[in-house]
Amino acid sequence: MTTTSSTSRTGGALLALAGAMLWGTTGTSQALLQGDPSPVAVGGLRAIVGMVVLLLLALVRDPAALRAAPAEGRWRWLLAAGVCVACYQLTFFAAVARTGVAVGTLVMLTTAPLVAGLVGWVLDGNRPGRVWTLATVISLAGAALLVLGSGTAAPLDVGGLLLAVCAGAAFALYAVTGRQASQHGGDPLALVSLIFVVAAAVLTIPMASQDLTFVTDGRNLVVLLWLGVAATAVAYLLYQSGMRTIDAATAATLALAEPMVANLLAVLVLGEPFTWLMGLGVALVLGGLGLLSRA
Repeated sequence: MTTTSSTSRTGGALLALAGAMLWGTTGTSQALLQGDPSPVAVGGLRAIVGMVVLLLLALVRDPAALRAAPAEGRWRWLLAAGVCVACYQLTFFAAVARTGVAVGTLVMLTTAPLVAGLVGWVLDGNRPGRVWTLATVISLAGAALLVLGSGTAAPLDVGGLLLAVCAGAAFALYAVTGRQASQHGGDPLALVSLIFVVAAAVLTIPMASQDLTFVTDGRNLVVLLWLGVAATAVAYLLYQSGMRTIDAATAATLALAEPMVANLLAVLVLGEPFTWLMGLGVALVLGGLGLLSRA
């Protein structure tokens, strides 16, 4: 019984990790967009594309599961998770616009595991253990070296820092509410589909004032499809599936794989320099995630 539970938890962690690694392609993909599209427009469009893909898959696979997903009180968690996803998109992109990618990402990543651990403790009574704490500290240190070692830090902006904290809290609350929805049963594909229905609906409000003409460019369309299908639909489906067997604090810490992938892709695809600090950061993130697998 213990072996089965451990195997299930390991499988869940790998699914969440795979989702986080797909999120790591977002920054490089956005850098390949032509022109200067608004981050709000890009975030909103990727959410809408992701929603369409997820809904189509859910309808083809099992329409009954999609209809049953909001039952038994799950709709409250799905609604909250969708709002959190939308808030994360808006606050994170606004934060990096003011603080720079390095500082905004670092503050967000520092906030998310801490909030997820505390809120998960309150809701489930799952007090974060020593191994989780140590793994999170090591991974955060690695993430700090990754984003700061890239040398792209911008001058500190208090408003931007607060937005980054809000982004980290929003992501953490998504991890908590998404896990609560999974814990009440239901098909992960149906659950994440409805989460994105809510998120896309919220994001259409700020998108109404954005210039969307950049979509007509062929290259931009391909990038947006990747962002919507792989980095959103598939990534969140993997992450949501993983949260069935792991706690929210672990899920939030596993998301620290995102900056590692993002920085490596920036080096390999965009030709950015690879510093020794970034190398040390990669080693620490891998070490922290490896340790977390034993938690």
